[in-house]
Amino acid sequence: MNAQRYRYIARTARGEPVRGAMEAPTREVVLMSLRTRALYVTAIERESALRRTLSGWLGGGVPARRARLAFFRSFSTLVRAGVPLRRSLEVAIERTTDRALREALRSVLAEIEHGAALSAAMRRQSAAFPRLACAMVAAGEAGGILDDVLERLASFLERDADLRKKLRAALAYPAVVLLTALTLVVFLLARVVPMFAEMFAAFHVDLPVTTRALLVLGATLQRPPTWVAAAGLATVLVGAALAARRTRSGALALDRVRLRLPLVGSLVREAITARLARTLGTLLRAGIELLAAIEVVRPLAGSPLYAAALGRLDVALRAGEPLTASLAASRLFDPLAVALVRAGEETGQVDEMLLTVAGYFEADVDAAIATLGAVVEPALIVTLGVVVGFIVFSVFLPLYSLIGSVSR
Repeated sequence: MNAQRYRYIARTARGEPVRGAMEAPTREVVLMSLRTRALYVTAIERESALRRTLSGWLGGGVPARRARLAFFRSFSTLVRAGVPLRRSLEVAIERTTDRALREALRSVLAEIEHGAALSAAMRRQSAAFPRLACAMVAAGEAGGILDDVLERLASFLERDADLRKKLRAALAYPAVVLLTALTLVVFLLARVVPMFAEMFAAFHVDLPVTTRALLVLGATLQRPPTWVAAAGLATVLVGAALAARRTRSGALALDRVRLRLPLVGSLVREAITARLARTLGTLLRAGIELLAAIEVVRPLAGSPLYAAALGRLDVALRAGEPLTASLAASRLFDPLAVALVRAGEETGQVDEMLLTVAGYFEADVDAAIATLGAVVEPALIVTLGVVVGFIVFSVFLPLYSLIGSVSR
C-alpha cells in the first residue's frame, strides 16, 4: 500500500501542543506511532496534493534557517557543558521563537523521554532537521562523541550559512543594478521620447534612422497590448522553465546553462565545490562511511549536474574504483580539488584533504565576490551611460537642428 502524508495535532504528557507530519499507509498507523511516543492525539488529517505544494512554496512547517542554526549552536554548547540531553532540549524549546522548530523539538523531547534515540527522533521530524544533521547525530551517538559531533555540526552550519549569504549578496547586487538600469531605459523610451514625437511631426523635421526607430519603440511601449504581450511571454517562459525543472533532462540543461554563465558560472561552481567538500569532510570526520556520506550529500548539492555526478561516484565506488578517478571523469570538479583528494586517498586522510579543499575554495569564493563587484559595477555603469547617451543623442540631434532652423 502506498504511503500517504498525514498532518497531526497532539499534546505531550505536560499538555504542550505538538504539530507535525508523517508518511504512513493509513491513519491507524499514524495513530499507533504517535501513541507509542506518548503523544495524546487530537486531530489527524491526510494532506492534499495542493496543500503539500503550497506548503513547499511558502515554507509551511519548515523552521527558518537562522533559527535552526541558533538551535544547533546553543544545543551543542549545552551538551558539551555536561547538561543532560533532556534538559538541553527543554532549554532550547524555551529559547527558540520559531514556532515550527519549537513544535518539532517538543516532539523530539517526547520521544526521548520514552527511550528513543535523539537521531531517530530527529529523523522523524524531517522538515525541521536535515538528513546531514540526523546522520551526524547518529554517528555521534554510535561513537559516544555526541558533544564533539554537535560542535562540528554547528560550525559546519555556520560556515555554510555564511557562504550562502555571501553568494546571494554577490549575485543580488548585479541583478538589482541591472533591473534599475532597465527600468530607467524603459521609462525614457516610454515616457520621455514620445514627448518629442508630436513636436518633430509638427515641424516636419527630417529625422535620422536612429531617432525614428526610438520614436517607434516609444510609441509601441505606450500601447497596453504591448505590456500584455510582454507579460504573457514572461509567464510562458517562466512556466516553461518551471516545467523543464521537473524533468531530469530539463533540470540538467538549465543547470548546465547556469554553470556556464560568464563570471557567475565559475563563482557558483566554486561555491558548490566548497560546500560539497566541507559537507563530505565533516561527515567523514564524524565517523560516517564514505558511501553513506555520499548518499547524504547528494540532495544537498544544490545542482542537478553535481548530484548526478555524485550518483555516478556512488556506483563507481561500489564497483571498487578509486574516489579520484570518478571525480576527474565528471569534469565538474577543479583539477586542484581532485589532486588534493588523491593525496588524501594515498595518505589515508581523505577527510582532512576535503576540508582543505573546502577552505581553499571558500577563500577563492570570497576573492571572486570582491572581483565580481569591482568588475560588474563599472561595466553596468558604462553600459547604462552608453545606452542613455545614445537615447539622448538620437533625440536631441534633430532637436538641435530644429532650433537652428527656427533661429534662422
